Amino acid sequence: MPYLIDGKTNGPALTWPGGKRIAVMVTFDFDAEFLRISRAKSKGTSIGFTDFSRGQYGPYEGLSRCLDILDTTGIKSTFFVPGIVAERYSDSVCEIHRRGHEIACHGYLHESVRGISREEEVQILNRAETALERITGRKPVGHRGPESIIHPFTPGLLRERGYLYSSSMKDCDWPYLWEIDGEMLPLVELPCDITMDDFTYYYFTFSDPAVRAMYTNREVFGNWKQEFDALALEGNKLFILKLHPQMIGRASRAAMLGELISYMQAHGAWITTCEEAAEYVLAQYTNSIASSDACRKETTL
Repeated sequence: MPYLIDGKTNGPALTWPGGKRIAVMVTFDFDAEFLRISRAKSKGTSIGFTDFSRGQYGPYEGLSRCLDILDTTGIKSTFFVPGIVAERYSDSVCEIHRRGHEIACHGYLHESVRGISREEEVQILNRAETALERITGRKPVGHRGPESIIHPFTPGLLRERGYLYSSSMKDCDWPYLWEIDGEMLPLVELPCDITMDDFTYYYFTFSDPAVRAMYTNREVFGNWKQEFDALALEGNKLFILKLHPQMIGRASRAAMLGELISYMQAHGAWITTCEEAAEYVLAQYTNSIASSDACRKETTL
């Protein structure tokens, strides 16, 4: 059944596994230099050599720290990977897969472009899925729009292609099913937000003067911890970190991330992959709808 997203409604009364207070996904957008290339292109400019190398810090250095932190804390993650990154940095993406993390779709060239046609997105998904399937042996079940950009036809297209979930919207603090023309789709939305995105705090570039962020790790840790605590106190909520190895993979930042994960583990978090969370949510919704239908039938007897 649909739930009103109005900033007041708490959504479905999901009970997370094991009585956990909150569901947490520590996710990574493994964009390498293509985040910076596509962002500059969308603004009618281009990046220089230093920005290019900042992007390459992800596969060359930052990724290994992120993977080690995940191993140390004993959690599994979801990596949203553009198809071109899977092709150019195949060893890195293979290592992500080898360590048991989910690999999900994130465009082919990290196309953060508005106003494309449905046919153009079909072509993007075809190329992206093929590149990821070569490494994982299966098509991805999750999708996040590059820079969270999706289109009016995207949810229906994802469902047609067999996707389980999307993670691009910013409209609430709990997961829900997409609804199109009054029909509920078996497509789970796992919303995230810029406040839980390392891009907000650490992205620096000379190609875009308006975006030069450099917060201290103490500030970032404090913001994320406070948001986690507040959502956990409310209950039934979702906390998704959206991270980039080229930014969070710096030594001190990776250490801060490990500290935050340990804190969340000790304070009632169910930390899992987006795929596992979406499967759980879909099952809860399905059971809820079936129970409601049964009640209606009994009432009419």
